[in-house]
Amino acid sequence: MQRKSSGGGGGGSGMCDLPMDCIACIASLTSPGDACRLAAAAAALRPVADSDDVWGSFLPPEWAGDGDALDGKPGGREGESKKEMFLRLCDLPVLLDGGKLSFSLEKRSGAKKYMMRARALGFGWSGYPYGGLVWIQNHPDSRFVVGAQNQ
Repeated sequence: MQRKSSGGGGGGSGMCDLPMDCIACIASLTSPGDACRLAAAAAALRPVADSDDVWGSFLPPEWAGDGDALDGKPGGREGESKKEMFLRLCDLPVLLDGGKLSFSLEKRSGAKKYMMRARALGFGWSGYPYGGLVWIQNHPDSRFVVGAQNQ
C-alpha cells in the first residue's frame, strides 16, 4: 500500500499553499524561536516569518507600535525592523528609572526581563529587612561592588 504525503510535492496541500496572511497570523501566535524555525523551513515562508506583523507580536505592547515609547525611550530606530528591534532588546538591556532598573527580552520565549538593585527588593513575609539578604562586598563572581546573598 502506498502512503500519501501530506506536504511537499506529493500532490497534497502543504503549509505553503495557505494564504500568507494566515501563515503570518499563525506564526504571530507562536514564539520567536518558532518564527525562526518557520523561516528556515522553506524559502517561500521566510518573508512572512520575518515580517513586522509577526515580530511585532513578540514585542511588549509599549514597544510594538511605531514611535511608541517605554519610560520616555524611543520605540524603534529609524529603518529598524521589528525583528531587529526584538533582537536589540534581547542583546542590549534598556536602562530605566535613572539606571536603577533595566529591561530586556528573553530571546527564546520573548519573556520580559527586569533587573533591579538587590536593595530595592522587599520580602514582607520574611520578617527581616531586605528579606533576610546578607550584603557581601567585592564578591569575585559579581560585577557589582556590593552583592546580596540569601541567608
